[in-house]
Amino acid sequence: MRVLRVFVLVALVLTITATPAAAADIRQGNDVIIGPTETVEDDLYAFAATIAINGTVHGDVVAAGNNVSVDGSVTGDLIAAANFITIRGQVGGSVRAAGATVFIDGKVGGDVFGAGNEITVSGKGQVGRDAVLAGNTVTLGGQIGRNVQAGSRAVTLDGHVGGNVTAQVQSLSLTSGAAIDGSLSYTSPTEASVPSGAVVRGTTTRSTPPPGPVQPVQGPAAIAIDWLRGLVGLLVLGLFLVFFFPSFSRRSGEALVRSPFMTLAIGALVLIGLPILAVVIFVLGTIVGGWWLGLVALAFYFAAIAVSVPVAALGLGASIMRITGRPSHVVLALLVGLIVLLLIGLVPILGPLVIFLAVLFGLGATAMAVAGGRQPEPAAA
Repeated sequence: MRVLRVFVLVALVLTITATPAAAADIRQGNDVIIGPTETVEDDLYAFAATIAINGTVHGDVVAAGNNVSVDGSVTGDLIAAANFITIRGQVGGSVRAAGATVFIDGKVGGDVFGAGNEITVSGKGQVGRDAVLAGNTVTLGGQIGRNVQAGSRAVTLDGHVGGNVTAQVQSLSLTSGAAIDGSLSYTSPTEASVPSGAVVRGTTTRSTPPPGPVQPVQGPAAIAIDWLRGLVGLLVLGLFLVFFFPSFSRRSGEALVRSPFMTLAIGALVLIGLPILAVVIFVLGTIVGGWWLGLVALAFYFAAIAVSVPVAALGLGASIMRITGRPSHVVLALLVGLIVLLLIGLVPILGPLVIFLAVLFGLGATAMAVAGGRQPEPAAA
C-alpha cells in the first residue's frame, strides 16, 4: 500500500511540475496580470502576490501567490497555490488548487483536486469530471459531472452530481435542490440531513467512525491531500523569503550549490552549538548584563530551523535545473526542490533521513547567507 501511495503521488506531481521548456512564459513580480485582450500562446508560470488571468492562455497555468483569479480562459490545466483562488472563467483541463479559500464559479472541463479551509462550487460552477476535496467546509452547488470524494468537517450538497458521492465528515447536509445520480456513502458520527426534495438515485450507506480519536483515511487521495498541504505551507514560507529577502535567498542557494559539504558541516555545528551558545550567553548575561542576547540567539536558531527546508529546496532545485539544462528561475527552483524533497520524504527510513539532512543543509546555508550579507557585494559589471 505504501508503494501504491508513492506511485500515485509521483504521477500527480509529475503532472504538476512538468519542467517548462525554454519557450515557457515565466512571469513574476508584485502583480502578474493577463489583460482581457492578451493571449499567451504557451504554458504560463506566474509567481506574484496577485495573479489575474483575464485573457486567454493556450496551455497550462502554474500559479503561486496570495491571490489567484481566472476570469478569462485557460485551455490546459490550472495548478494554483495561494491564499485565495477564484475561478470565474473557464479552465479546459483539470484544476489542482490548495489555499485558504477555493471558489469555483466558472467551468472546469476536467477534474478538481482541492485542499483548503473553505472550498465552494457555486450554483453556476461546473466540473466536467471528478471532484476530490479536503477542507474545513465544502459546499458543492452547480454541476459535478462524475464522482465526488470529500473529507471535511462539514459538507453541503446543493447541486447535481452525475456519479457517486463518498465522504468522511462530521456533518453532511443535502439541500432540497441536491441530486445524486449514483450512490451516497459517508462516514459520520451523525445522520445526514436529507430533506424531502433531495434526490439520491442509488443507495445511501452510512458508517460510523470508531470510538476515540478519529483516524485519518489512509487512501491515496488522503495521502496526496496531506502531502499537498505540506507543500503549500513550505512553498508559502519559501515565497516569503524569495520576495521579501531576495538577496538572502540568492546567497543561500549559491552557498548550497557552491560548497555543499561545507554547508552541511556548518549546519551540523549550528544545530548542536547554537542552542548551547545561547544558554551560555543567557547565563553569563544574568551576571554581567545582556542576558537578552541569549534569547536573540535562540530566536535566530528557531527561525533558521523553520526556513531550513525551503532554503535547502532552493539549492536542490537550482542544481536540478542546472543539470537538466532548464532555464534557472528562483521561484521555480524552490518549487521543484520542495517537491523532490517531500516526495523522498514519503519513503520509509530514507525519507526522514533525507529531511534531516535537508535541515542541516538549510541551517548551514542560512548561516553562510547571513554571514555573507555582512560583507559588501561586488559591484555589477
